[in-house]
Amino acid sequence: MRAAIYDPYLDTLGGGERYCLTVAEILLKNGWQVDLFWSGPKDLIGRAEKRFSLQLEKLTLVPDVFQLRAKKLDLLEDRQQIKSLINQPRYPQQNIIQKTRKFIKNYRITKNYHLFFYLSDGSVPFLFAQNNILHVQVPFNVTPTTGHKIINFLKFKTGQTKIICNSDFTKKFTKKLFRQPSIVLYPPVDIDKFTPDSDKKNHILSVGRFDNILNAKKQDILISAFSTLHHRNPTWKLILAGGSIQNPDKNSFLKHLKFIAKDLPVEFVVNPPFTDLQKLFSAAKIYWHAAGYQINQDIHPEAAEHFGITVVEAMASGLVPVVVDKGGLPEIVNNNKNGFHWSDVSQLVAKTQLLIRHPKKISQMSQRALIDCQKFSKSNFENQLLRLINN
Repeated sequence: MRAAIYDPYLDTLGGGERYCLTVAEILLKNGWQVDLFWSGPKDLIGRAEKRFSLQLEKLTLVPDVFQLRAKKLDLLEDRQQIKSLINQPRYPQQNIIQKTRKFIKNYRITKNYHLFFYLSDGSVPFLFAQNNILHVQVPFNVTPTTGHKIINFLKFKTGQTKIICNSDFTKKFTKKLFRQPSIVLYPPVDIDKFTPDSDKKNHILSVGRFDNILNAKKQDILISAFSTLHHRNPTWKLILAGGSIQNPDKNSFLKHLKFIAKDLPVEFVVNPPFTDLQKLFSAAKIYWHAAGYQINQDIHPEAAEHFGITVVEAMASGLVPVVVDKGGLPEIVNNNKNGFHWSDVSQLVAKTQLLIRHPKKISQMSQRALIDCQKFSKSNFENQLLRLINN
């Protein structure tokens, strides 16, 4: 069996890229030949293996026939940019003859696959494999033009394409965008690689990239909350870990965070390797997440957390998550059962204070979190993916 995978943002190595490459790993494990459409640096796969702890040595790189180099959706700054991206022509500089040639070339290549797995940037490609899957990571609150609605309808019918989303939250907006049914296949989390430390420390942890653009992780809000909490709990520490796309010394938002946290016990861990992240998760007691805070998610769903992989990793490490009640986070955290929801900073502080003052509460919720995170395990993802492909 032969499969192909395409992700136009592969070099960003973000959550969508982990999703796609995990699909590749699972297919390879189950005897498939897997081609990755990629014409960029050849060392990318090795970097992805280290970043995501995947086994991809049998993955084959083939030339990228789609050649999409759209701006990374997670880095777009407003909804208008996303609308422009989704409704723009795929190859605006090409004449009808060039477009026809490209269409024929894509047909000849994609029809040879039993499965084509494609990460969408909001557009729909022409795919002609026996089984086509379009994966949507971002909840686009955009109404396509009439012309694009008609073209998309034809593309779905021509390729018999299935749509999968990373959460019910994303699915809600995907239905509006594509006017097609879709199913939810939660991202795979390798929970077996996360374990609680037997001697946990008084640490509150939050993991997310250091920037203040779309889908921002709002570390400044967390520092503000911790400043209030710290006066009553001086033995506790806040750890902020995450990636910086640019050089950390030139990251103005990271510099701002360090400035406002300079008199507090706040530790910054920038671009940590996977093993260091495991240790941070293992040692902490409480996990904070603020992406989507003060966002109207019905208007700007792209600015909320679409799922929340780090929350699941925290639960698998025995942390109690305290997360903003936006986006896909409520699908992971059952309020008052395996963690808490919050909608304003005062609630974040109060619910964290409740946990700190009642260690038994932390222990009870931690045990429930360890059980509930199994729903999002990599093995569960594998079973659902193979069932989807075989149906």
